[in-house]
Amino acid sequence: MKTVLVVEDEAVALEDLRDSLLEIDQDLEIVGVQTAMEALELLGARKSENRLDFDGIFLDIELPGMSGIQMLERLPKPIPPTILVTAHAMMALDAFGLGVIGCLLKPVDQQRLRRAYSQMKVIADAPKPNSKATAFESGSESRVLLRDRNGIHMVHVLDFTHLTEERGSTRIFFGNHSVVVPHRLGDMEAGLDREYFFRVNTSTIVNLDKVTHFTTSTTGLFVAGLPDGAEAEFSPDRSRVFQERYEL
Repeated sequence: MKTVLVVEDEAVALEDLRDSLLEIDQDLEIVGVQTAMEALELLGARKSENRLDFDGIFLDIELPGMSGIQMLERLPKPIPPTILVTAHAMMALDAFGLGVIGCLLKPVDQQRLRRAYSQMKVIADAPKPNSKATAFESGSESRVLLRDRNGIHMVHVLDFTHLTEERGSTRIFFGNHSVVVPHRLGDMEAGLDREYFFRVNTSTIVNLDKVTHFTTSTTGLFVAGLPDGAEAEFSPDRSRVFQERYEL
């Protein structure tokens, strides 16, 4: 972790957040700006000069001229791991899936900031196998906000039981709920920890820790039993990969 961008329109709040971050990591380089346009220009300048991108962004949502969410929508993918800092949690919901990995409520609690920074650092320091954007640039320790007609859910990524392709979107299953997010399953897969998540066929990814049992079909393919009673049959090629991986 080297450099973070802090976007906050209130000068006092900007300095407070800068000081709090330096208490956590005194070697951190912090660049602070007060508008989304300044942030966009700075990010663009860094890219055009072939310099390193920011390793993370702390972003206020309510900014003059352009909101933090509008700024994220204009940034090219992949977006650096971003922590929203806001007084209005409800406004943060639409930003998840745009590189946002967490949300801090003002006034910012130092312990929560420390945890958020640690999460950002893990993601920023992780090796990137390619430049493909992912729907969740999140490690296995991350939490995400998901919204459906029944309300808002803050869900640990490892609590996902399985994910299925649904007309170009992805349905995420967790507990007794499921939520559709506007990302393709392949993009979701790229952001999930492969130690836990395994694609069993073209339309389904399962969390191996949540599988209740394995059986085999009449054709000899593996079938994963899921907590909600559903079953996911492996495709022939994924069944072979699974068998080789676990020496079955």
